[in-house]
Amino acid sequence: MNNLESILKDFYDCLDIPIQFVNEKFIPIYKMGFSKDIDLVLEKTNIYNNLKESTISSINLTYFENIHFIVTPLMDTRFNGYFIVGPFKSKYICSELNIPFKPYSCISYILTMLKSIIKDKINKNNKFNPYIKDSIDYIHRNYASTNMDDVCSYLSINKSYFCSIFKKETGYTFTNFLNKFRIEKSKEFLHNKNFTILDVALLVGYNNHNYYTTLFKKLNGVTPIEYRNTFKAS
Repeated sequence: MNNLESILKDFYDCLDIPIQFVNEKFIPIYKMGFSKDIDLVLEKTNIYNNLKESTISSINLTYFENIHFIVTPLMDTRFNGYFIVGPFKSKYICSELNIPFKPYSCISYILTMLKSIIKDKINKNNKFNPYIKDSIDYIHRNYASTNMDDVCSYLSINKSYFCSIFKKETGYTFTNFLNKFRIEKSKEFLHNKNFTILDVALLVGYNNHNYYTTLFKKLNGVTPIEYRNTFKAS
């Protein structure tokens, strides 16, 4: 059993929620906990069409106000792809579908569990430069307000050297990585109809909603409003 299969098995054994690993083209490689009902939900939600190869952060996708998926990318020198947790429901409805129930309040803990297992199985052997690991962790925690100067100050590292190793290790410039991360995070807020597009832009660190909209479309091929409408149609 390789590391990926071990991650899926440990996660499923602990939480009893379906989980799969797909490659960069969203083709399933390994699955755990799947059934005919689960496959039916996947077909109805068409989740793969809501994902992009630019996804670099964990996101929560919700369908029909009750069916949830958690998507976490894996960036590793040996494996590249995405863990997709779900489907699971957060309300006792859709009784005709035999899928797991987990309260909505558990979503963040489910993600924490998955990340812990990934760290135990893969990241401890990851050969990323420690500066890069720490910088990505810093971005995850401060994406809405941080910039390169902040990160370099936090790491006590020369900016030119940091730029060089960041691009070498991740394949992205710092600015591109931060923008991709912010845009992926913004998708979670777009699922909340109470937020305007400006609200979402501000929440992820953009003061200009026109710039945010332009960047979102560049990375996803649709505007934030079009993405929100497509999601509603699902």
